[in-house]
Amino acid sequence: MLVAVPLLDMLLVGARIGGLIFTAPIFGSRNYPVQFRIGLTFFLTLIIFPLVDRSVLYDLSTFFSFAALFINELIIGMFMGLILTLYFNFIYFAGDLIDRDLGFAMVNVVNPLDESQIPITANLFYIFATLIFLQLNLHHEVIVALVTSFERIRLGTDFFGVISFPILGDLVSESFVLGFQIAAPFVITIMISNFVLGMLSKAMPGMNVFILGMPFKIFFGFLLFIILMPYLYEIFSNILGDGFYYFMRFFQLFS
Repeated sequence: MLVAVPLLDMLLVGARIGGLIFTAPIFGSRNYPVQFRIGLTFFLTLIIFPLVDRSVLYDLSTFFSFAALFINELIIGMFMGLILTLYFNFIYFAGDLIDRDLGFAMVNVVNPLDESQIPITANLFYIFATLIFLQLNLHHEVIVALVTSFERIRLGTDFFGVISFPILGDLVSESFVLGFQIAAPFVITIMISNFVLGMLSKAMPGMNVFILGMPFKIFFGFLLFIILMPYLYEIFSNILGDGFYYFMRFFQLFS
């Protein structure tokens, strides 16, 4: 016998919200205690639940039917969080390219999102992008996208009924392109500095290029940072805002 149970509907809503909260950048950072993320999930569930169109029927004769629905909603939320996480990878790719050219590749710091080792420039870009993300209230847009997901992807919709993996491929390629575009000025500048050092070593064979090369590249790298810093705000603002396009692509798969 199929029946409608509001309490089980609330659990499904909480599963999708929790999947996003625990996997999305900033929200899912390990800097925030698990209790905070659980509490945020709980209160968002209470706020969003009355707005959700609920038409799910449950077969209470078996537990596995509800478990399948719960896991399905959890995966939908995790996939939305994964979209943002993959999009944020342009920061790490750009930082890795820059650090390899500046000679900072051996200097790593702990990523606050997942406690992995990342280049020091990538960490600087991550902090900068996080501040811009919060300053532009894009974390509010994430919650709006979450509410929209319940309108476009009705509760109980089968996630595996659509082919969503091409979106991940496009996200990875887009993050590589964006990362290289951000790192391109540094890569070109260091390439020119290496060319100049090569000419100096030919003109003055007695000069120790290895000792001079490192501070020479670091100087020009820092100088370029100072020149580009006023423009990075607008660049990061446009890039972070464009990330929500992939949410819309994901929602369109279910229309």
